[in-house]
Amino acid sequence: MRKVICIGRQYGSGGHKLARTLAKRLNVPYYDKKILEDAITKSGLNAEILQNAEERLPNPLLHSIYYEGNSSDYYGKSANEILYMAQKAMILEYAEKSDCLIVGRCADVILKENTDHAVKSIFVAAPMSYRIAATMKNDNVNEKDAATIIRKADKRRSAYYDYYTGKDWGKASDYDFCINTATNDWESIIEILTSVYKAM
Repeated sequence: MRKVICIGRQYGSGGHKLARTLAKRLNVPYYDKKILEDAITKSGLNAEILQNAEERLPNPLLHSIYYEGNSSDYYGKSANEILYMAQKAMILEYAEKSDCLIVGRCADVILKENTDHAVKSIFVAAPMSYRIAATMKNDNVNEKDAATIIRKADKRRSAYYDYYTGKDWGKASDYDFCINTATNDWESIIEILTSVYKAM
């Protein structure tokens, strides 16, 4: 049985940094953008189309079929649905190979519903002011643009997660742990999550 930590995150909360740091501390593979890259290769769909569909809901008004691969599972599906299916397959494949850490893409629900692995879901959050400051620095934008980027990203992630899992993105009771990166220092967070991993 594998041990997998799945991290959901508000935009600008530092979830990516936390995931990378924790994976390094635990010496386990860390999967984020690689899920998208491997899913594109696996699906046989045009890379640009899938990248545009990343963590977005199917849009019936823009439902176009681009699939030209060999999998009958994808026929008649939108790019968004194909990407979700391909990423789900990759997530399940990664978890079979070794213990790992996976960011976003409904990995927590996918693994809990389709495997017997030990899975812990963690949601990383922070106050809006903290996230705006982080986004201004990381994305090199002003305060107004940072706030807009955050709201759009959170709305997109929430709709995607809710659509594919039937759960509420960011709802504390739907996760094993929720962490506020603004009120806890990084080393303490890493130590706590390392202990959680070892106890799984």
